Amino acid sequence: MADKIEELPVFPKAQSFCMAVHAILQRAEVLADRDLQRQISEANDSITANMREGFEQKTDALFANYLHYSKGSIAEVLDRLESAHRKGLVTDKELATLLETGDEVCRMLGGFIKYLEHSNFKHRGSHASRRHPRRPPRPPVRSRRSG
Repeated sequence: MADKIEELPVFPKAQSFCMAVHAILQRAEVLADRDLQRQISEANDSITANMREGFEQKTDALFANYLHYSKGSIAEVLDRLESAHRKGLVTDKELATLLETGDEVCRMLGGFIKYLEHSNFKHRGSHASRRHPRRPPRPPVRSRRSG
């Protein structure tokens, strides 16, 4: 298991997806639709937030639950982006790219969730406690000379 959430391959992919969505949310025409912009923004922010929060849980099963929330947030973002597309706020190409990326992140999360649910690892603790404790260095071995 990784020591930091950033070490999991799905996390940077999710961050890239969120940044791409965020860039669309900064457009004046999207900002003008305050309700839609807020809804997408809140769901988008929860994707990586739930991943980080889940990473800090005590068991892999609890971590998997938070990843389910992340998947749900991606689905919500994609649904609301389709709504933005119908309103002419997102181009065909942008929507296709985001749908593809979002689906890929969901598949990655799904595979990782299955792994976590089957691993049944408990007592994960905080990321710092998951690291193997360092042993103090051994004193140098002195050779014994005969004679």
